[in-house]
Amino acid sequence: MLSFFGALVIISAIDFSFNFFAEIDNINDNYSLLDALIYSVATEPYRMKSFIYLAAVVGFLAIFVDANFLRAFNTVRQAGFNKTKYTLMIFFPIVLMSLASHEFVIPELTKNAEDFRKSKVSSFDNNQPVIIEIEKLNESNFVMVSEQLSLSFDAEGTLEIKKQYSEAFSNLNFNRNIKQLSFSQLIENSSSSFEKFSLVSKTELLRRSLNFLSYFVIFLIGLEILLSFSKNLNVNRILIYGFGACLIYQFVESVFADSISVFMLPYYLQAFPVLLIFIYYAFRKRFFF
Repeated sequence: MLSFFGALVIISAIDFSFNFFAEIDNINDNYSLLDALIYSVATEPYRMKSFIYLAAVVGFLAIFVDANFLRAFNTVRQAGFNKTKYTLMIFFPIVLMSLASHEFVIPELTKNAEDFRKSKVSSFDNNQPVIIEIEKLNESNFVMVSEQLSLSFDAEGTLEIKKQYSEAFSNLNFNRNIKQLSFSQLIENSSSSFEKFSLVSKTELLRRSLNFLSYFVIFLIGLEILLSFSKNLNVNRILIYGFGACLIYQFVESVFADSISVFMLPYYLQAFPVLLIFIYYAFRKRFFF
């Protein structure tokens, strides 16, 4: 766990530095250097969520560079300790920490920090953005809904105000980044009558709930490589594998999420990490010792 926290602190420090220096460009008469520092500190926990599993993979793999730890691990393996059980044991507190961070403290802390920054930097802090969604009712009729009003129109150009759509729309969290919403807010939004927003909410809900499975597989593959070729590995190679594999997965994950929302695909496609578990065990006997 100390190895994990060490990796998390290092990555967070690098991320914080870049974010803070980026905020310096926004300094003005209302937004001081101290304000930029407060905003960077308040939003860092939110950004840490995106690489908490990366830090776990890199930190837990780096332990095996220690020859004493590797010998001790091989000893308990010979006594019947399963590699999968080991992975579940060390990842379980990380998964709990990650899932809890999406629901408690961090969402509200991030919202307050964003509102604070907007009030200091933006000259239009009192004007919330107006979000619009267009829903197709049938071949020739459409409804355009915003937080202020809703209009139905058809191919002939006939317009009609329908307030009931707008009232339902105003209860949603359209003005918030979907990644900043808590689990409870996503669940509430996933039952929305607005098809695209409901799809995005369901996709994000499934992504958060299952993406740790992919990091399980990434770690297990790294562990298999370490146990099979430990003499040829060092810290640099472990770091390259850990960072590389996690960053590639994050790219693939984002492609899935974006494709679902853009092409209106079934949201359960975001559950693809489950398949990686079966693929790993299907190939383990053939490729790993």
